Amino acid sequence: MAQQQGRPPTEEETFYLDWGRESLKNNIRLSNDILKQQITISSALLGVSLIFQEILTTNSIKIAVVLSFFLSLIIAFIGLLPYERKVLLEVPAEIKSHKLKALRHKRYYLWTSALCLVVGFACIIAELILGMFTST
Repeated sequence: MAQQQGRPPTEEETFYLDWGRESLKNNIRLSNDILKQQITISSALLGVSLIFQEILTTNSIKIAVVLSFFLSLIIAFIGLLPYERKVLLEVPAEIKSHKLKALRHKRYYLWTSALCLVVGFACIIAELILGMFTST
């Protein structure tokens, strides 16, 4: 039987292997950081859309914008809450499964919150376009 021979990983290969592991570990933290930023953005946009009457003149569009920014804020806040499920800390496969589910959970709320922001901006853009055609 032939014996397999190999070589130790190069410094560059070790760097990328370590970097890959660290990236996987940091995904949940990164998702939480983005959710925090979305809370800040949604709060600011919600406040602006409520305070400045000149921006949105059509009531139905103003309601849609306010609701979408408010939903974005609420969804991002819910996504930021800790992911709580039972996990056996002695079983690596359980920990891996738990972390993947937690990341999937966070990303769902992140993308849903982002979609609400996009809907709010789309409504504002629609208001601006409608205003251009009705004012001429």
